Amino acid sequence: MRSFILIFVLFVSLPIFAQQFDAPIKEIESVEFIVTYSLKFQEDSTNSNFIRQEDMLLFLGRKRSKFVSQGYFSFDTITRKIKSFPELQGLMANTSNPLPRTVFRSQIFKNYPDDKLTCTEHILDGTFKFEDNLDLCNWQLTGDTATLYGYKVQKATTEFGGRSWTAWFAPELPFNDGPYKFNGLPGLIVKIFDSQNHYVFEFISIKKPSKDLMIDYVEKDFIKATKQDFFRAKDAFRDDIINRAKAAGLNNEMQQRAARNMARKNNPIELKRK
Repeated sequence: MRSFILIFVLFVSLPIFAQQFDAPIKEIESVEFIVTYSLKFQEDSTNSNFIRQEDMLLFLGRKRSKFVSQGYFSFDTITRKIKSFPELQGLMANTSNPLPRTVFRSQIFKNYPDDKLTCTEHILDGTFKFEDNLDLCNWQLTGDTATLYGYKVQKATTEFGGRSWTAWFAPELPFNDGPYKFNGLPGLIVKIFDSQNHYVFEFISIKKPSKDLMIDYVEKDFIKATKQDFFRAKDAFRDDIINRAKAAGLNNEMQQRAARNMARKNNPIELKRK
């Protein structure tokens, strides 16, 4: 399986990653706090016995924030130092010291630009960039309170992306932010989960960065799109996976394996995209 993934990624992804050589870095705002969350998620809606886990990072500035997986942040930090295509090939082919891996190749910027949410996400056709409204959730506050992770918290609910969500937020952490695209509550969201527990974000820590750090991103040759355009491109890639695997030089068995692997990824966090 490892060799299959490596061949596929090397053949299709390397030219896309190579776009960032000497690309300018867009700096948005200084990071004041880093919030770490654990995300447990069920990637395959038909298999409740297989739960994946990734750590996620929320970089908080004075007005803006960035949400990204720990794996993607580590990958991006390493590959920013790469200055040539052969160097990148060698790094990705080094099985003794593999690059960090992640299921989530998106970056979510809140209040950038003002009152907007900007997403960048890589699929094998390129890196897309699109905007959405910042105020996506119509929160319903409840009178329920509890203590979680050492903080007094309050409960709120909302409907988003075709799922019903329950959030616990901590008013003593005065940030109207949270994991993924969730924001707008009078306190940091420390736990949020959908009604089926397919996606569960839980607070791990909040701390100041140990050194100066910026909310930023590499100014790649983005494919600028609407949200609907991006999801159509993502669906088209899923539907064409066998042809993509064939173009990468994989044999019929591996093409079918790629199709089966893609079919298992049938439970995205946003079931509805409007």
